[in-house]
Amino acid sequence: MPFLLYTDLQEVPSESSGISYSKVTIEGELTIYEALEFKEKLDSVFGNCFSFLEIDLFKLQKIDTSCLQILLSFKKEAQRINADVRFVNHSHGVTKLIDFYGLSWLLNDDSKFSKLVQFEVGKD
Repeated sequence: MPFLLYTDLQEVPSESSGISYSKVTIEGELTIYEALEFKEKLDSVFGNCFSFLEIDLFKLQKIDTSCLQILLSFKKEAQRINADVRFVNHSHGVTKLIDFYGLSWLLNDDSKFSKLVQFEVGKD
């Protein structure tokens, strides 16, 4: 199943923080075969988004290293221009891959892994 990228580029007010943000939901599979199209779609979203972008990964069934690299570069580019990209609702496949590479501190803005790491660091 190819991937689908849904965007809500309207200001979505956050209930807890009061900050407005843009939201993107990724659904399906992201592999090397979809990498170029995925990068192009993310780049187009990037040009139209607010200073805070939330990317929902819950419906992402499969992701490989090539598309993980695209997500990482997307986040790095956002930081370069002082924008904030947050990955939320990680699917099992995403969690498994980022744990495999030990990248939970980079991508897990909303996951159990980052909360566990914060807890373990705070114990010392």
